[in-house]
Amino acid sequence: MMKLPHILLFALAVPGPLAAQALVRTPSDVVEVAPLPANAAASLVREIVAELKADDLVALQSRFDEQLKAALPDEKLRGFWAGVRAKAGRLKSCAEPHINWVAEYTLAFTSCTFEKQGAELKLTFHSDGRLAGMFLEAGGASRPDWTAPAYVTQGAFREREVQVVSGSVSLPGTLAMPAGDGPFPGIVLVHGSGPQDRDETIGGFRPFQDLAQGLASRGIAVLRYDKRTKVYQKELAGTRDLTIRQEVIDDALAAINLLRATPGVDGRRVFLAGHSLGAILAPRIGVLDGSLAGVVLLAAPSRPMSEVVRDQARSLLEPGATEAQRLAAPGVLKEASALADVYAGRPGPPSGLILGAPVSYWLDLKSYFPLEAARSLGRPLLILQGERDYQVSMADFAGWKKELGGRPGVALKSYPTLNHLFAAGEGRSTPAEYEKPGHVAAEVVEDIAAFVKKSPPAPAGAP
Repeated sequence: MMKLPHILLFALAVPGPLAAQALVRTPSDVVEVAPLPANAAASLVREIVAELKADDLVALQSRFDEQLKAALPDEKLRGFWAGVRAKAGRLKSCAEPHINWVAEYTLAFTSCTFEKQGAELKLTFHSDGRLAGMFLEAGGASRPDWTAPAYVTQGAFREREVQVVSGSVSLPGTLAMPAGDGPFPGIVLVHGSGPQDRDETIGGFRPFQDLAQGLASRGIAVLRYDKRTKVYQKELAGTRDLTIRQEVIDDALAAINLLRATPGVDGRRVFLAGHSLGAILAPRIGVLDGSLAGVVLLAAPSRPMSEVVRDQARSLLEPGATEAQRLAAPGVLKEASALADVYAGRPGPPSGLILGAPVSYWLDLKSYFPLEAARSLGRPLLILQGERDYQVSMADFAGWKKELGGRPGVALKSYPTLNHLFAAGEGRSTPAEYEKPGHVAAEVVEDIAAFVKKSPPAPAGAP
């Protein structure tokens, strides 16, 4: 599969609704077939790298199995590669691959260097050497330097590394603690979709680092952590029954418990702030925890994800879209149609995957109704929306306003100049806007801080 280095799940450097994945094939059935040997797989990886370096997409496509050919036809492949080249430059080299196996499939992982950034190329081979999946993920080399925004006060807080232990996994994180003895209110940050790091790094932005240090400067302890799909990507490579609970919710609950038990944190004044996918799920997490003091939703879809994905796909054809995005549009629209089929109760695609996620993932989302969860939460709720956000639109904000506006304890606010990352700009927001360094707007930090400080503690013994 091919993955773009953005916040959600789409193709061609177009942030989408879920996992920043574009084209994925992973093992579906366990059969008694000998997998491809490591040396043979490594040789194939070197050949594919040579083809990518030469932009020889005809040779590359000749390696595809039938399902990958259908998922990645010539026009879509060329459009995707044009987008990669525009962003990362020419491929220079790739390291010797790491090889492992799932059933009859051989998985190869290799770190690659482009002119402008690093990336990891992940390939899935059949036992006969045919290519069953491709995945290209931006690597650490693309992470730009970060300069603290003016609203961060150095010396007002300290940061330390922590581990969020969730079942059998351990996720590295950062706890930002205000200076002093406390007890302080605290907030856990829950990412958008895909293998996000603790800062929710996207292009030139680190929105969670902005929020964490900005809020900590205002006397609020903040816990952020690397997502499970970031830390355990290789271990999860063959998963075909992944759900939202496994990918997001269990780890968020563990992070809440960790923050609540931290010395210096007021356990009855712990909050949750979710962004994008994390915002959809925040009410569900709050209901399951039962003891949060309040919840913040940042760019939260209120409509079914099938509608959100459809609108995002259509945005690829709007004025201002790049040539690569326009080339991607037919394939993405097809994926959006497949998701609409699942939401309508019709069978999913033969591959069992939509926009890189298994059907089980989408069915979990389909069965969850965030508006109902928010109504039943019984805690203060702050809903924030950028009016320039083309990924989660004002139509979604209108849904929240219609259902929850005027309810006690619920506050809604939209910002005319802010985009999906809550950064200021002018005109129509585009993916290119994310590449330039920027920050979450100060007013968002101030609004969240005010909400946390004025909200009462959770009732004793809650739930």
